[in-house]
Parts: sequence; structure tokens; C-alpha cells
Amino acid sequence: MSARTRVVHGVLAAVGVFLVDMWPLLLIWRAGASGSVGDLSEVRFLGVGVAYSIALAAFCGWLMTVALQRAEWSPGLGRLDPWGAYAVGIGVYNLALTAVPAIMYALLLSDENQSLRDRSWLVYTLWVGGHVGAATIGVLAARGFLGRRLASNEPGATERTRRPGHGDLGSMT
Repeated sequence: MSARTRVVHGVLAAVGVFLVDMWPLLLIWRAGASGSVGDLSEVRFLGVGVAYSIALAAFCGWLMTVALQRAEWSPGLGRLDPWGAYAVGIGVYNLALTAVPAIMYALLLSDENQSLRDRSWLVYTLWVGGHVGAATIGVLAARGFLGRRLASNEPGATERTRRPGHGDLGSMT
């Protein structure tokens, strides 16, 4: 695969991650434009959310190009295994992101008598921490998917790493 093809695959992966991360925001924006969720002029966190989505997309696009290049070098990886790892990572990221609003609502509703404006720092902290944590878990899941495949087929792999389910997660670094 040429370098240009890897870059195209990386851009496609980045666009996919960007859309997955931005679709809730687009739905809220559309609902706000129709007036069904009230006044959205108080949303001050929109820029940070968009910047985070762009940064995460760029990082995932870069990871895809690196994974595709390593798939060419490694006899233990198939040509499309990086896309399988991408699907695993996106799935785990989405699943982990469902916990973020649940945790936020539980903490905010535990003390309903306080103003939300007074606790906006809590919302921001939970949003940023939850999204970064979900992204970390997603990347580790994708890395584990590729790492297990690399470790099980390497000629110098030990008996411990050849058993199913005991992949070397550090082999992708």
C-alpha cells in the first residue's frame, strides 16, 4: 500500500471518528435551532467540544496510518486488521461514552437545589474527563486487538503470549 493510500485511509478513519463524536452535538444544535430545547445561547462549552473532536479525529487518523504501515511489515496481521481494530475501538469508545452523561446526571441530580450555573465546573470536568477516559479505553481496546494478533504470530514469542487471550499489549508501541 502506498503512502498516499495510507493517508486516504487515515483521513477516512478521522472523518468517521469526528462524525461519531459530533453527532450528539449536531442533534442538540438542530433541536436548539428549532427551539425545542430552549435557549442555547448559554452553551459556552461548544468550542471545546468541537476542538476535542477535531483533535481526537486527527489522532485516530494518524493511528490508522501507523497501523496500516505496521500491518504491511508484520506477517501476523492481515491487510484489513487495522480496520477491525478501528471498529473495536469505536465500539468501545461509544459504549464508554454512554456512561459519561449517566454519571453527570447522577451527580447533578443528587443535589437538585443547587444552581447548575454554580456547578458548571463539575459538568465541564466530568465531560472532559469522561471523553478523554472513553477515548483512552477505546484506543487501548484497538491496541489490544492488534497486539494480540502480533504477539501470537511473532517468531520469538514466548509460550505465555502464544496462548489465546494473552496477547502482548506493548507490541504496538
